[in-house]
Amino acid sequence: MPKRSERICMLNQEKLKKINPETLKLYHKYLLDMKIRELSEKTIYNYYNDLANWWIYIYDYQDNKSVKEIDDSDISEFIVYCKDQGNNTNRIKRRMSSISAFFLFLKKKRLIDENPMSFIDRPKEGQAVVAQTFLTTQQIQFMREKLQENVEKAKEQRKTKPTQYYEALTMQAYAIFSLTTMARINAIANIRWEQLDFDSRVAKDVLEKEGYLVELFFSEEAKEYLLNLKQYRTENNIEDGGYVFVSAHRKSGSCTPATVSTLSDYCKKIGQMIGVPTLHPHDFRHSGATAYKNAGMSLEEVSVLLNHKSTDVTRRFYIKEDKSKLQANKDKCNI
Repeated sequence: MPKRSERICMLNQEKLKKINPETLKLYHKYLLDMKIRELSEKTIYNYYNDLANWWIYIYDYQDNKSVKEIDDSDISEFIVYCKDQGNNTNRIKRRMSSISAFFLFLKKKRLIDENPMSFIDRPKEGQAVVAQTFLTTQQIQFMREKLQENVEKAKEQRKTKPTQYYEALTMQAYAIFSLTTMARINAIANIRWEQLDFDSRVAKDVLEKEGYLVELFFSEEAKEYLLNLKQYRTENNIEDGGYVFVSAHRKSGSCTPATVSTLSDYCKKIGQMIGVPTLHPHDFRHSGATAYKNAGMSLEEVSVLLNHKSTDVTRRFYIKEDKSKLQANKDKCNI
């Protein structure tokens, strides 16, 4: 028989009393809805158990935010945590379903605009749960090469396929900007040109989680690709409404910022280019953090760039240590 995965039992009655009050109020509405639909007590208990474990994770590691402030990257961190604790695919799929059902109820009641679970791919039968991908230095370089190759190929065909060239420029700018700023996808989606200081390579007053305004620091390479994108739009009279990344270009009328879905699609295409089909937007954040840390930046510096409140979250979820360096340093001890 297959080995049964261990249960993650984080239920702590004292912590449950301290869960964000808005979260608890929303769950009470959900509980009433489940009772009206005559769900069995066992089913309701299973939903509650999954959700309560998730809430305690939010309490411990994500500042006890309301579930209305949670995004797909927050949920991905919880899923990876469950996986690291030994939960198998089926158990994690059940937790994902419980969380999604809760968000679907909130969306149906118009209490939230979108279900963040819709941006997380569900594992199919026999597939592993989506895990965090930490691109290696070699994979990052390969991604750079493939993105440039994609731009050059599309440029040759731009007279007959102008949309493909525009998309290639956009994907290149998005990938390198996302990697080097390590920003969350929602922050990147809403950045405007007026916020970018190209001289200092800083994006100013960027709205992050919980309403915080932060600064993002991008590389010279990202600067080059952003300016290329801006120049192309100017030369081709493409209206972007002032946003750096848009869902679709229009030659007239208003424009909206890129949706999470649009940027996620870019990420999937990039993943296919480099042989990492599970690549998703938050992986740029993990990969950038690990790359900078392994290149010599301190944990504290990387944590600041990620806009984390403490280094604990950075260390636990965003850094994959370079074990080759660890082995080399160990050998120097000559023991």
